Amino acid sequence: MEKVEKKFQTYLKECQKSFNDKKYLLAVSGGIDSMVMLNLFLKFKLNFSVCSCNFNLRGIDSKKDILLVESFCKKRKINFYSKKFNTTEHSIKNKISIQMASRDMRYSWFKSILNQNDYNYIVTAHHEDDNIETILFNFIKTTGYKGLIGIPKSSNKILRPLINIKKSEILSYAKNNNIIWRDDESNYDNKYVRNKIRNKLIPIISQINPSFYKSINESINRLQKLESFIDYHEKKFISKFVIDHKKHIEVNKDFLNKNYDPLIIIHNLLSKYGYKYDQVLNILLALRKSENKKFLSEDYVLINDRKSFFIFKKNSFDKESKKIKSIEDISIGSIRISLSKYDIEKFILNKNKNNAQLDYDKITFPLVIRNYNNGEKFSPLGMKNNKKISSYLSDKKLSIIDKMNQFIIEDSSKNIIWLVGLQINDKFKVDSKTKNVLEFEII
Repeated sequence: MEKVEKKFQTYLKECQKSFNDKKYLLAVSGGIDSMVMLNLFLKFKLNFSVCSCNFNLRGIDSKKDILLVESFCKKRKINFYSKKFNTTEHSIKNKISIQMASRDMRYSWFKSILNQNDYNYIVTAHHEDDNIETILFNFIKTTGYKGLIGIPKSSNKILRPLINIKKSEILSYAKNNNIIWRDDESNYDNKYVRNKIRNKLIPIISQINPSFYKSINESINRLQKLESFIDYHEKKFISKFVIDHKKHIEVNKDFLNKNYDPLIIIHNLLSKYGYKYDQVLNILLALRKSENKKFLSEDYVLINDRKSFFIFKKNSFDKESKKIKSIEDISIGSIRISLSKYDIEKFILNKNKNNAQLDYDKITFPLVIRNYNNGEKFSPLGMKNNKKISSYLSDKKLSIIDKMNQFIIEDSSKNIIWLVGLQINDKFKVDSKTKNVLEFEII
């Protein structure tokens, strides 16, 4: 068995105890790497299908690449998927590079095929040279330790069975086995950073250190052990300090009292929500100074509060409002409230905060239940003067999230009659002159 075949089989055995009974979806471009991978899957008689993308970036050459793969699959009765993409349009619309646009679109398509057809894995033809290029690329543009580990051998149902095989070994294998492939001329265009690394930088480094590949791989192994160590402590951190709520996560700030620098773990945690390293430094500074600041990533909001900080998706706490036209049950957000009206003779005082009993004849319908607005005031029970709702909530030591979720009920005259679940307005309380009672109860 040739060296490439041995490495390929060793990879599959290391990734899975049983790899022959799995169903694979191979991403094949028509280039030498993916065509070698395709031939290896065929040689070992694995259960697989093939998919190819046309990114419409190289004119007739893009079409010829697809035709090569399609023809290969048709002759051997291999199930084949193909799709055309308008990569340039996607790149402009989302303000990302052509390379990033093509990556986004192809992986989104791969995963849709995977889910719709019950494949176990997507398989790509990344090899050892790709891995080293990625590490150098990440190092040049500034990255954390994860960027220096390179391309994982497997992740998120993606397998990379050539990741331990050199490009030179792939080329020899292709020639020795008469494998047909198509060259992508853009791989030789040094206007792309990756191509400069591949075609110029790596040859220079290899002259300086002929064992460069070996050195890099040894460093990767050490960094992977570091990653495992950090992941272990990150899991412990999450179990101790992080609470996953339905619409947000809460991170208890007690970790700031510990005698260790939380930067790496906090950066790992926040990077999952799109926060960059420099932002994390500013966030940690705000946490230590107890500054009630808001930090935005592309999709998330982070707010620092007294005892915790909170992360939630933008628009997940949009203000809500509903009209109450009559005595009826009402649902809003995650709560449901029942309304009832009865004669004062049936009145029995209920001190439960989920219950509000008011003088019906002082209230004008329709009512509105909504989130409160900053600056709004009401007269809490027992007080004659108005108090800002925000101050009242702060006195009650509500978290920022609870404040964002806080509803009020107002009547048609814009009087706030109930701070829902907390306190009624003193001006609408049941007194000696009350004839009819309007009662709210959170179900």
